[in-house]
Amino acid sequence: MSTLKTGDEHIRFDGMPTGYLLSDFWRWSSSDLLDNTLRGTFSEFIVGTALDLDLSTGFENWLPWDLTYPFQWQDSLGQTYDEVRIEVKSASYIQPWEQKKLSNIIFSIRPTVKWEPDGLRSGQRQRQSDVYVFCLYAETNRRTADPLILDGWEFYIVPTWKLDEICGPQKTISLNSLRQLDPIRADYSGIQAAIVQCVQGDECTPPPAYCIVFVHFAT
Repeated sequence: MSTLKTGDEHIRFDGMPTGYLLSDFWRWSSSDLLDNTLRGTFSEFIVGTALDLDLSTGFENWLPWDLTYPFQWQDSLGQTYDEVRIEVKSASYIQPWEQKKLSNIIFSIRPTVKWEPDGLRSGQRQRQSDVYVFCLYAETNRRTADPLILDGWEFYIVPTWKLDEICGPQKTISLNSLRQLDPIRADYSGIQAAIVQCVQGDECTPPPAYCIVFVHFAT
């Protein structure tokens, strides 16, 4: 667990300040929130703030899932849990580079193998979370795009069991195919309620076998 920095820390050489601060590095490296990697991290931050999580511990990478939401719930088998494990995925129509057309929206749903503290991986390849939150930055006008304005984001919440049952080992899913899974759609203010509904409502109870529709999605 790292100590959060303020940005006022000096970058030093030979015991003396160079004249640059950590905030100068942040400004240089982290200003373009349309960057794929940075947008993904920012999406996790958005969901974390919507859930009012304690973010003072700093960003942790390489965890089996992205966020942990303290909430007591019960699955369809009667097993009780004290937290909801959340995987956050993001996509955007516009990218940092010059585009001739808007990007097709594709989200990763790749099953993974859990990393252990010793740096090794263990267990079978599977989706590690209870819920997926798909974050779509839906703005299409590059001149006015600003990911800090959260009204421009759409959020789709799906229980992981639904991805497992319908998508199997599939690695990606398009926006159209995602919408066919009947996700809970929310804006920023509705993320928390959507996750709660997803784990304690009908969305978390698998349908009878004869109601399951198997759909083939292109990979």
